[in-house]
Amino acid sequence: MADLYKTIPELFHFIRDKSVRPDLLNYRRDNSWVNISSAEFVEETEKLAAGLCLLGVQSGDHIGIIAPSSPFWVMADIAISLSGGITVPIFNRISPENLEFEIKDADIKIMIIGDEKEFEPVRVNGKKIEKIITIGFKKDDPAAMTFEDLLKTGYASFSRKFLNPGQNDLFTIIYTSGSMGVPKGVMLSHCNIISQVRAASDVFSLDSECDRAISTLPLAHIFERMVIYFYLSKGLPVYFADDLNKIGELMREVKPTVMTVVPRLLERVYEKMKNAVIESRGLKRVIGLAAFERAETRNPEKSTINLLDTVYKKLVYSKLYDAMGGSFRFVISGAAALPLEIGCFFNNIGITIYEGYGLTEASPVIAANSLENHRLGTVGLPLPSVKVKIAQDGEILAGGPNIMMGYLNNIKETEAAIDGDGFLHTGDLGMIDNDGYLKITGRKKELFKKSTGEYVPPLPIESALKKLSIVDTAVVIADKRKFVSCLIFPNFNNVNKLKDESGFSEFSTDAFLDSDFVRDMIQNFISKMNSHLHHTEEVQKFTIIKASLSIETGELTPTLKIRREAIEKKFKKEIDAMYSV
Repeated sequence: MADLYKTIPELFHFIRDKSVRPDLLNYRRDNSWVNISSAEFVEETEKLAAGLCLLGVQSGDHIGIIAPSSPFWVMADIAISLSGGITVPIFNRISPENLEFEIKDADIKIMIIGDEKEFEPVRVNGKKIEKIITIGFKKDDPAAMTFEDLLKTGYASFSRKFLNPGQNDLFTIIYTSGSMGVPKGVMLSHCNIISQVRAASDVFSLDSECDRAISTLPLAHIFERMVIYFYLSKGLPVYFADDLNKIGELMREVKPTVMTVVPRLLERVYEKMKNAVIESRGLKRVIGLAAFERAETRNPEKSTINLLDTVYKKLVYSKLYDAMGGSFRFVISGAAALPLEIGCFFNNIGITIYEGYGLTEASPVIAANSLENHRLGTVGLPLPSVKVKIAQDGEILAGGPNIMMGYLNNIKETEAAIDGDGFLHTGDLGMIDNDGYLKITGRKKELFKKSTGEYVPPLPIESALKKLSIVDTAVVIADKRKFVSCLIFPNFNNVNKLKDESGFSEFSTDAFLDSDFVRDMIQNFISKMNSHLHHTEEVQKFTIIKASLSIETGELTPTLKIRREAIEKKFKKEIDAMYSV
């Protein structure tokens, strides 16, 4: 059926003709779910497209969307394409500098905003924007009009005569946040996205009669956006989570069977579950902790189930499974490396995790595990339409119909990213095993060279440090330095629990973090970790930073990856102090 559509408008027409659901798209309003039927979805999307045409949208115009994920985001995206426009999604809460750059670089004339807090930053940093369409709020501003008013405008002149671009035409421009430097606008064609929808159909089997999806990632992220189109092509109902702090509650309400996540969400769910066990008492605590240790360390693909596993499943794992809705068939994890113990844990409690790999420039998926082909510790087999090879220096190269058209207004970076054979140079290091499974071994640019000439891979060290419960994030410092050090950013929930449990309840959080108790705990953990590292990689000093990293202050990307350059600049004083003696 995928051959019936080659562009996003054609996919929309396919959904219009084939999908009949009372609950195709669903969102939260006043603490309850609101259902949008497939008929309503089609009608409102077409009215939006007509309204955009009346606003003067011409073929090739760039229209921005900065809004939380919702059915209205999806409608706007498709309506933009139907009107001939190009969608430019922008992540919420990015820095004013990046917001101004992206608006100017993409020459955005119309912006759709779904969060009132973003209105003023857009007005200040987007002086050439002619019209702002607001979702869920009103503004007394001559440039502003509401989503509802745009619908009414479209209804007054409704026509089904919309544009249908060619499959190789530009569909969207997505700015990569990157870990450093100026954002780059990745240009993706209709063919890029549709090739991914087709590949996903080949790898993952979904049933519109019994499967339900919950959406937890921002639609500004190409991973979630492509997956939503995959869900819709299969006729699945999609529920948009509005508060990730309540994700457990939402999953119990929706009872989803499939979900896509970034590893950090799984880590947070895991931490919440484990803390509940730690806070329990008596035999329940003993059994719970033993069950957790078994789930974290047992490889479900290699180990047979024994009597203890059966007991743990009945007493512990089944309850954890039910706490996540009790209906999951599988969860797909992407955007960052999934710690092996987290993958083992969820697979052992009954939540099958399929890790995948990709990047925005690949639309985005390059490889993925699946029901038929899966191997923990790898990111799976390349998708059927994607070619993968390993360069002599270990870099992963990818080719196929999913590879981007290039970077907007940046020929130099485009030529550096895509070679003469059409292969994308990912910047990631990897290997392919004898069965064709791809494993990520590091990041080409994240291999620090000490002043002594020795190389240090930071990611494995940072991952190991995060296993200490009071550590939320660790950032390794080593490049051009004589030894390895690290910045420790605390998990304040766990720090405060430890403070009360350890007899320091009268201490402030800052005073507790300064105490010998905490420093000795971290130092003992680092000493044990160092015993498993090469001597050139051992962490010799650390500094506890009494603050959290955030997207708003620029230390994290919108997909929660650390921005090394920003962190090292912000905490230069603390870093220099570790090397001053």
